[in-house]
Amino acid sequence: MNDAAGGGGAPGALIVPEAPLPDAVPHFDADPASVTAFGEDLRAGSTQIDDFGGFVPGQAQVPEWTGDAGAAYHADIRPQGRQADAMSLALRNVAHRVLRHADQLTALVRDHEDLVTDRTRLNETVIAFNAGIDGSPAAQVPALQERSRELTGQVSSLNGRISSWKQRLATEESEMREAFRGALTLEQVDQRWGGVADPADAALARRPPSGASPTDVNAWWDSLTEAEQQAIMAAAPGSIGNLDGIPASARDEANRVSLSRDLHELEMLEEAGTITYDERQLLENARAARDAIENAEGRIDPQTLEPVDSILYMYDPGAFGGDGRMALTYGDPDTADHVSVHVPGMTTDMTSAVGNGDDAWAAYAASRSDTTDTVATIAWIGYDAPDNYVFNGGGLDILQVAGEGLAEDGGARLADTMAGLDAIRDDDPHVTVVGHSYGSTTTAHGAADEGLSGVDDIVLIGSPGAGDDNRADDLGVDEDNVWVGTNSSDPVSYLGDEGYVGGIGTLGHDPADRDFGGTRFQAEDTERFDGYNYSIDQHTSYYEQNSESLYNISQIITGQTDDVQSAEVRYDPWYWEVVDPEADRDVTNPDTGSWEE
Repeated sequence: MNDAAGGGGAPGALIVPEAPLPDAVPHFDADPASVTAFGEDLRAGSTQIDDFGGFVPGQAQVPEWTGDAGAAYHADIRPQGRQADAMSLALRNVAHRVLRHADQLTALVRDHEDLVTDRTRLNETVIAFNAGIDGSPAAQVPALQERSRELTGQVSSLNGRISSWKQRLATEESEMREAFRGALTLEQVDQRWGGVADPADAALARRPPSGASPTDVNAWWDSLTEAEQQAIMAAAPGSIGNLDGIPASARDEANRVSLSRDLHELEMLEEAGTITYDERQLLENARAARDAIENAEGRIDPQTLEPVDSILYMYDPGAFGGDGRMALTYGDPDTADHVSVHVPGMTTDMTSAVGNGDDAWAAYAASRSDTTDTVATIAWIGYDAPDNYVFNGGGLDILQVAGEGLAEDGGARLADTMAGLDAIRDDDPHVTVVGHSYGSTTTAHGAADEGLSGVDDIVLIGSPGAGDDNRADDLGVDEDNVWVGTNSSDPVSYLGDEGYVGGIGTLGHDPADRDFGGTRFQAEDTERFDGYNYSIDQHTSYYEQNSESLYNISQIITGQTDDVQSAEVRYDPWYWEVVDPEADRDVTNPDTGSWEE
């Protein structure tokens, strides 16, 4: 208490009470990311143990082994299967609690930072107020008393928040101890989880049959409880990770479980020196997926300046004879205003994941640099592309570049993906498919042969041909929504048919030719060559920052088509070589935004 308005404490003096200082905020140091990683490792371990539980009554059985030895063997492994099932459920339960703990820690860290900031500011305000009370004129006393009451109320409110935060932390710590306390010994696990039915089993039994529509798959998934969904993601992640009609967030969670399990199992085999050739190929693909995810982490959205979420939308390292398939997404395709799927071409397999992810990131960053609308871009390695380098003279796959079989199959797979994306959405997002190189042939086949559900715009870049005898008006969208980006020095772009003369690649019509239709946009490379001095580098530069191609692709992705820079089309005078007017134009460097590649 201090005297105010003079008087030295004489009777009748007006007193201004000091405001109390706020309670201290306890020191708190936590790493939610490491807790998340630990929880994911536990869940992957649960999946491995679950696999063993399924192995015992299945492949571990040897019906033809009879007699005393066979009977002893089967009697010995039977309880191991039961124990494995119980251990898997126990470990899964702990893993889920650890992952929830990581989420709670994230919130606690954020709230702790707010408390420290608010406490520092209020503490300084109170100290300054208390120091200024002495000697205040009598006329100011009522206002000072009111201010003291205000500060006292603010301190009380802040102290309540601090107390609540400490209680939340204590509750989290207590519940975490309890979660582990119930799974410390095999006896505890068996008492709690022995003979308990796995909720994943009943849920999977109700799953629509193979070949069901994405709409039916989505309805099934929505009918499950959260516990059933979590159980499937832990026990059978491969059953939903690549299933069209499952939400992107659930596919991501399931695929990360599969990836973690594969890395653990295959790296153990590698360390033991017992890994086979096929297993090593699986490991290389799994590592490529991990590298692509790590490469995506920490990339910053040009608008929000916050990290961009990445989603492992597809993960199948054993697909296509070991080439593998995967899809990595920047942004959420289930909620974004603008969604684009990027289909790569020849030389692509799962080990190309980092490079294809970089292309999707370039499209995302350039698009977001010019709009506040939300965006999702998908690097889609979802088909068996010709995967041997076209100019290295070797490999059976590359012989099929001159044919359309892989593009036809890939187009059907692309159509399935688009139908799955469309089934999730109740609204009508703007959707674009961008096909590069042989991926443009694949995209055109998907559009013309199957139909690409929900797609508004189709972009063909560096195309060796649009397949069959396709023209722009065959691709299932308005001709004005078919876009072509071709660098005049790109050698692959001359493989398609021009005018009335067939090209050497037999992959269909050159989309940049005037007879194709659609709209060609500027896509020259700043390092282009003149005349016949072509380079394969000219074929791989369509996603370069501040390039004509990337700028125009981003405008199409975000629906800002009035800003697309159109280009003159090629034509074939029949008596001479193909004429490309773009070859004589000065190359520009439009601004695609400032972002880290």
